[in-house]
Amino acid sequence: MTDASLATYFAARPEDAALRLMADTVAAMRADPGFVARDDDVAGAAFLEREAPAPLSADALDQVLARIELAGAQDERAQARAAESDDPRIAEIARLPSPVREAALKALEHDRWRFGAFGLRRLPLDIGETHCELMRIEPGYGASDHDHVGDELTLILTGAYNDGHADYGPGEICLARDGFIHAPKALPGEICYILSVTYGVTKFKGTIGVLQRLIGFPWTPKPRRRR
Repeated sequence: MTDASLATYFAARPEDAALRLMADTVAAMRADPGFVARDDDVAGAAFLEREAPAPLSADALDQVLARIELAGAQDERAQARAAESDDPRIAEIARLPSPVREAALKALEHDRWRFGAFGLRRLPLDIGETHCELMRIEPGYGASDHDHVGDELTLILTGAYNDGHADYGPGEICLARDGFIHAPKALPGEICYILSVTYGVTKFKGTIGVLQRLIGFPWTPKPRRRR
């Protein structure tokens, strides 16, 4: 999809909490000096266009400083949790952009990593009603050929993958729609972390597709109903 198509997609869904997490994560990546910045930020720009201008409040500076202090405290907690854990994945999560890092650490308080395929693990994130998850893919592994009933957006956080159509690296978003069959596979090098937002069911092809339908996994659940 083109940047214009992505901008339109995000702009049409300003209330979607999962897409907001994706936009916030992209913004955090752009703010990182270690990230090679691009001239565009289609996700953040789309949400920014929907924001109503507002005058600065009298305590605007205090609010900014408080947010900076909170961000610092979150960084310290993430690093401390990584140091205390025997699970190397906690240390990997601690190095992810802060919005998705905080969502993942919160999810691990009541959930766990789940099997997605050999070399691929999935962590569901409790973000609004849209299905949203963090994926960890080891180099050389990935998902088999699949299609979608509904859209799938994936944001590359670390590493890179090729889905049979193109390479995607950190900060890039792939929008897959019904009829777009692909097979994302992590490229050699760094472990590939992906933030995924999915609408509808993932349809796998071949033998794995048959097994998926028999055991009901991996699958994409319907949106949760809030009590």
